[in-house]
This record gives sequence, structure tokens and C-alpha cells, in this order.
Amino acid sequence: MAVTKAKGRDSPDFSALPEGCIARVISFTSPPDACRLASVSSIFKSACDSDAVWASFLPPDWRPMVSRSASSLKELYFSLCDDPVLVGDGKMSFSLEMHSGKKCIVLSARALSLSGDDKSILRSETGMSATGDDTSSSWSWNHVPNSKFAEVAELIEIRCLEIRGTISSRMLSPRTLYAAHLVYKFTQLFNGFEIRGFEVGAGFAGDEVGKREREVFLSRFKRSNVSAPRRRCGIVPLAPDEGDESYPKERQDGWLEIELGEFLTKDGQDGEVEMSVVDTRNNRRMIGLVVEGIEIRPKSGK
Repeated sequence: MAVTKAKGRDSPDFSALPEGCIARVISFTSPPDACRLASVSSIFKSACDSDAVWASFLPPDWRPMVSRSASSLKELYFSLCDDPVLVGDGKMSFSLEMHSGKKCIVLSARALSLSGDDKSILRSETGMSATGDDTSSSWSWNHVPNSKFAEVAELIEIRCLEIRGTISSRMLSPRTLYAAHLVYKFTQLFNGFEIRGFEVGAGFAGDEVGKREREVFLSRFKRSNVSAPRRRCGIVPLAPDEGDESYPKERQDGWLEIELGEFLTKDGQDGEVEMSVVDTRNNRRMIGLVVEGIEIRPKSGK
């Protein structure tokens, strides 16, 4: 079918094309483009809302991970952006980055390795088995209302902190620059994290060149020599420079996050990504850290 010129305009009238042809073209764009193009005409809206378009925006392997029902793939797409799905026996969550449709994965504390002072590992059944003595004296498992997971890990007391996580690159979207973030908060009685640097990193196993480690601070507070009313134990807030990635940011869900590092996934790549938070000083008692997990998401929608 020939594309005719729109009445009163010199440009062609693409609305004259069959709906299936329009949908095919739109499927090569992006979710924001599809939403904008839906306002062009009624036939464009029908094509933009079709399952043929939104199937192209969903990851190819979404079906085994998603059991929820929806009236259309467009509705399913946006539900996966707003409401993550728990997978892996509830130890991980899966969602989509709204503008690109790329995967976002959160490894819960149950899917991480949490070390104790004796270097033993508190680990779920999903990977490395426990070594050394039990770390139950260092960590406890609790439920908190604003967590997407059934349990979070709360630090009882420790002097040598290590948090490690791994994920297969096959679980992530290819050709994507990802950043890993530790998601955590503190109890009211937290102690030992003021002006204490931690070495963090993220990258593919065996790629020592690509994995860049740096020092960050999990707390935005420091200790003051002068106590004041309502100032708990002489602790005062810091005011780091805007955009300083050495300090945590407060999320909309009430948790804190600190970036551990970034890495680039490639087509057909099957590797293991390692993420870590390591205390390099080992000389001060720490209590009151609550770990929800490590979130891996596209960096700035890239």
C-alpha cells in the first residue's frame, strides 16, 4: 500500500499504513517513544498499545520469572517497573528500568555472604556453604515493614565487616552499563561507622583491570567532642558536596544506598560479577547496620 500525503500537508500520512506495519516500526523504538506516538492518531494508539509492540520491550526471558497476570503486555510492562517480582525462592527481586526495559535485580541479604569476626560466612543455600564458626552471634535475621524481602540482616556486633555478592551476567540485560549499590540503613543505636572508610568494588571475576576499587563511607555522620541537647552521643551530620559518591544517598523508600562500582555487559557474555564491601581497618566495634541487599540496575538508564 502506498503512503499518501496528509491533507493540507506535504509530509506523508503514515496513518494510512496497516496497523501491523505501524506496530512493527514502533517496536524498534523505545517505551517512551511508543507512549508519545500513541497521541498521533487512533490507529497509531491502537498499534502503540498492541502486544506486538510491548513484547519487543520486555526481556526475551521474562516468562519464567513472571507469574502475574495482566490485561495486556503494556500493563504488564509498567507493573514490572513499579512492582518488582520476587524470584529465586524470594531471595532476589526482578524489575524493569522504565525508560529502557532493561533488567534490574536486587540480591537480598539472604543471597549475600556476610562475614563475622572469625572470617566465617553467613550465607543462604543459594551458593557458598558456611565455613568456620556460626556467625549467628554477629548477625540476626529480622523483618522490617518497608523491605521488599521477608528478612533483612541486622548487625549485632562485629569488628571485621565483609559483605560479598555474586550474580551471573546471563541474568542481566546485554550491552548495558550497570552499577551495583548496597541498600541498607542504621538502627537508632548504630555505632562504629562514623568516618570509617570501606573498600568497595564491582566487576567480572578475574578481571582485575576492569574492577575498580575505591573507598566510601557508609555513614553521613561524624563524632563531635562537644555534646549538645538532642545530639546523640555527640554525633553530628556531615554535609558532603552534592554528587559526592563517597557518601550514601537516601532513597525514596527510606533506605540508604552507596554505589559499589560499575560494569558493562556484552552480547553472549556468560561471566560472574563480584561485588564487595570490605572494612580495611578492623579496629573498631560496629553495631546497628541493617542490610537489605545489593541492587544491580542500569546506570542512568544506559
